[in-house]
Amino acid sequence: MKKLLFIALFISAPLVQALEVVTIDMNKVFENYYRTLIENKKLAKEKDITESRLKEMQTQAYKLQNEYQTLMRESMNPVLSEGARMQKKQDAEGKATEGQAAVKNLKFFQQNLQKEAVTKRRTITEELTKDIQKVISKYAVDNSVDLVLDASGKSVNGVNLLIYSKDSLSITDKILAKVNKGHEDFVKKIQDEKKAAATK
Repeated sequence: MKKLLFIALFISAPLVQALEVVTIDMNKVFENYYRTLIENKKLAKEKDITESRLKEMQTQAYKLQNEYQTLMRESMNPVLSEGARMQKKQDAEGKATEGQAAVKNLKFFQQNLQKEAVTKRRTITEELTKDIQKVISKYAVDNSVDLVLDASGKSVNGVNLLIYSKDSLSITDKILAKVNKGHEDFVKKIQDEKKAAATK
């Protein structure tokens, strides 16, 4: 009797309406978002400047090391007077102190540079991702979408979270068009530059 009642309730219950599901390749949208392209150019320019500064510091450290070694060799030259040798040794010790300070500053600069780069990249990524998510949310509301799945998402094991979906479900190009509205020429210019650089 209870079994029959359960079946009757099941049959009479309204059918659950199918969810409206779409997919999006967030990596593609993010990488081709005009603001991402702008920030990447800025970061590349900053990287060139810091690498140039890094090379200068390395050159200075190597120079001091070579000067120290030269002075130490001269301090042991028997042709020189004892006073001259003592002076060379004192000069070498001074260069050693300068060299140690230069190496210390170089390591500090490298460590800070790496930390700042990671922090800046994370901040930019979070900010731009929020911008994109706002556009996606508005699209979902305007088009009565119930669920948006990231087709580029991966599990902790590096496996795609979304194994299969029809191409017709993707709104990637639609969202790209929306986030890049008014900046199409700039995006195309950067993409063409990337293609040209890749063929060199």
